[in-house]
Amino acid sequence: MLSEILALLADGRFHSGEAIGSELGVSRAAVWKVLKRLEDDGYPLQRVRGKGYRLPPGASMLNAEKIQSLLPAELAARWRWFVQEQVDSTNAQAQRALDPQRPLPLIVLAEQQLAGRGRRGRQWASPYAQNIYISLAEPVSAGGAGLEGLSLLVGLCLVQALEDVGYRGCRLKWPNDVLLDNAKLAGILLEISGDLTGDAVVVIGVGVNVLLDSAANIDQEWTSLLRSGQHATLDRNELIAALLRRLAPALDVFRRQGFAPFQQQWIARNAWAGRAVKVVSGSNELYGVDAGVNARGALLLHTESGDVEISGGEVSLRLNHAS
Repeated sequence: MLSEILALLADGRFHSGEAIGSELGVSRAAVWKVLKRLEDDGYPLQRVRGKGYRLPPGASMLNAEKIQSLLPAELAARWRWFVQEQVDSTNAQAQRALDPQRPLPLIVLAEQQLAGRGRRGRQWASPYAQNIYISLAEPVSAGGAGLEGLSLLVGLCLVQALEDVGYRGCRLKWPNDVLLDNAKLAGILLEISGDLTGDAVVVIGVGVNVLLDSAANIDQEWTSLLRSGQHATLDRNELIAALLRRLAPALDVFRRQGFAPFQQQWIARNAWAGRAVKVVSGSNELYGVDAGVNARGALLLHTESGDVEISGGEVSLRLNHAS
């Protein structure tokens, strides 16, 4: 019933609990219980006594047809589309949807992840209908070696997409985070299956905080597009379409030329350029100054003993005063 209620509220107008119940054939008390659970989960539902409930302006349910209508026809037809209410994680669902005999590109979108995850095994907060949880499966021909710099490229495309729809101030943190107001807005998780030295499939997972306004158990500073207070779209369908319009042609260039054509664009949006940082890998820590990235997407670190190049993997980049 929750999805039906949110679909009714997506017109941006106030609806009373009684009117919603009448439309769906349930009691006003049943509507209240459903929306109370949604609010308890942190959804920024707007409630006004005597007027009823409404969604934040622009908020909507995921709609594959609307996303496709916002794309050029050749892009809409590029992927197989899967849009679901709940999944364990969109990356896991994308892996299950792969056809080993025909590794065609596909997209998985979900209103909620029950076991969303980020890099290094971290949990990704995934409440219902609040954020973007999307995974794309794309074939690659050079295995793991062909993925150098890919997470940086995806982050760059996401920032550019957000700029396209009116958001300002988004920055990139090596290797896979998007920051806004010095807090985490989005993250990227790449997973590869198949031949690590030849033909394979990479699953590109992207999570973006859109309507998230309160959350527990997040162990770092975070923000959302709603929290930013910027007057740009909160329609997740429009945001997804903007990302895909940027990402698809960039992936085509990346397959031919790697990360090099995007290096300077990434550097121009580097959140911690010139700042003292530390790179953490297990129990090891390396201190230096963030000097950007090279043409392969490796971090360039100025240290007291010389310049160091650090590739991605199970490493973490932090400001050097962070714990």
